[in-house]
Amino acid sequence: MRTILWLELLRPPLGPTGGVVGAGSCNLHNLLEFCHKMVTLPDLVAQVARAQARHFAAGSPSGRPQPLLVPRKEGPQWWDARNSASPVVKPPSQAGGPWRMWYYGRAGAEWSKGLKAFLPTGRIGCAESDDGLKWRRRKGPLEGGACLDPSEEGFDCVHVGVGDVVELPNGTLWMYYFGGGLDGLPNEGIRMQIGLATSDDGLTWHRAGDALLTPSGEDFDALFVAWPRVLPPWQTRDVLGLSGKWYMTYHTAQFGPEGLRWTAGAALSEDGLVWSKVGPILGPSGGGWDALGVGVRHVLVKDGALTMLYEAVDEQGDHAVGLAVSSDGLTWRRQEVPGRAAGGPVLRKGEDGDWDSRVVGTPYAVAPVGDAPWRLYYVGEAKGSPGLRIGVAECYEDDLLCWRKRGAEAMDLPKDAREGLYKRVFEDAQKSKVAAAPSSPPPALDLDLPD
Repeated sequence: MRTILWLELLRPPLGPTGGVVGAGSCNLHNLLEFCHKMVTLPDLVAQVARAQARHFAAGSPSGRPQPLLVPRKEGPQWWDARNSASPVVKPPSQAGGPWRMWYYGRAGAEWSKGLKAFLPTGRIGCAESDDGLKWRRRKGPLEGGACLDPSEEGFDCVHVGVGDVVELPNGTLWMYYFGGGLDGLPNEGIRMQIGLATSDDGLTWHRAGDALLTPSGEDFDALFVAWPRVLPPWQTRDVLGLSGKWYMTYHTAQFGPEGLRWTAGAALSEDGLVWSKVGPILGPSGGGWDALGVGVRHVLVKDGALTMLYEAVDEQGDHAVGLAVSSDGLTWRRQEVPGRAAGGPVLRKGEDGDWDSRVVGTPYAVAPVGDAPWRLYYVGEAKGSPGLRIGVAECYEDDLLCWRKRGAEAMDLPKDAREGLYKRVFEDAQKSKVAAAPSSPPPALDLDLPD
């Protein structure tokens, strides 16, 4: 017999700081969606497993989510002693291999050449993990353990930041990074460009020539091009209009009468080296949570289409993360989110006292690996506690609408996620409303995150 089971009675109540993102609308969405589904017993067990997993993934034993990577942990001599930011995370490429993360940061208030920094960028380093939650820094070959530094001269001689990392079929790693030099107005370092570095081990990197993508005259991206995210052709082959092409998104900013606005652009390539811009793809909404525009984003291929998790800024300067979708990578629309504005948001900054209470941003999503859910790695900072940190949120549904923040100290589910579920289903069903159902249906120049 098919039954309808009220999900809210199967799930422990959530505390005021239980790490829920958009608590009211998120719970209501899940409840309404579940209660309108006809579920068989195996489906019911799977739903309960996900509900239980959400509860256990709420965060540390104290009930508050915790960051995964914190600056200064290795001491002031380490390359990212001030900021650890903008994670690019890759799950194991082969059985038994480590999770790897590349991110940018710096140890002091200045960039190379003695210039005062106005972004959290500077240098690039690496960390590894056995499970994607507990991370350890890997010491690179450069001073302080970094992997990639600004060049001596050229477009990236002042600061660098990682955008994305692609592993080629032969195992070689391509890092699409961005950097700024001594030119640019109104500040040196602002005219950022996108370059490429290669590596065999993820620690020692070699630049592959000059910049691949540069600002364009008087166009929308005349100020800078930066924070590239790249999909290789083996990921875009089923996407209409992108089949066999490399696809890059990046973002830029424009100064206007009303201040600074952010816009995401895209470019295409046949080989990952020579790129052709296609123009702006998503910009300011004009009002609401993403009124001032779209910044750092991550694009995923799902069911032959594209999903973008993007960082945006409202008129008060608050950052949040939302969703957009596209069938071809050229025309994007903000995803409809029940109970919220178009696009969301689906991830907000935390409550007072949380590690990310001041700001969140730079999302990077990883699809489920093994028994793990969707994971969204992001950067945050606490009010009154300078220093960007890296954290993670998890989602147990493919719609990517409901994310629960968690931390490395969070309780883990038992290896056998079905343990005791049948017993719990029937005990809870006796207490809940069960009904039979029919069988038919800077600083305007603070362009990334505050430093």
